[in-house]
Amino acid sequence: MKSKVIFTSTIILVVMSLVIGVVVFKVSGSNSSVSVEGCNPYNVVVSKGEKENTVAISWKSKAQCSAYIIYGSEMKDLNLIGIDLENEVKDREHTVILNSLLSTRTYFFSIVSDGVTYGKGGLPISFSISSF
Repeated sequence: MKSKVIFTSTIILVVMSLVIGVVVFKVSGSNSSVSVEGCNPYNVVVSKGEKENTVAISWKSKAQCSAYIIYGSEMKDLNLIGIDLENEVKDREHTVILNSLLSTRTYFFSIVSDGVTYGKGGLPISFSISSF
C-alpha cells in the first residue's frame, strides 16, 4: 500500500512539474510557440501609451533579469535605448515607455534581457502608433 501511495505521489509531482514548468511565448501575429525559461521574455505586449505619441512595451520573464529595449526606425539600425523606470533593475515584469514617437513612422525593437537580444524569429518586432 505504501509503495502505491509513493508511486501515485511521484506521478502527480511529475505532471505538476510539467504543467507549471512550461510557459509558452507567443508574439502577437505569430503562429509558433517556444518554451520559455530563465530570462527569455514572454507575454510581450505593445500598446498605446497614456500620453500622445507614446507606446508601452511590457513583458515577463521567469527569472529576475535586467532588461531594456533597443529600438529605432530602421530594422538594421536600432540605435535608441528604452529602459524600465517602473520596476527594479532585476525583475520578472518589465515595462518600457517610448516617448516622442512619430505617428507616421514604423518602429522596430528588440528586448535585451540579461545581455541576450530577443525578437520575433531572430528579427526585431515592428509597430507603429497609427496601428493602435
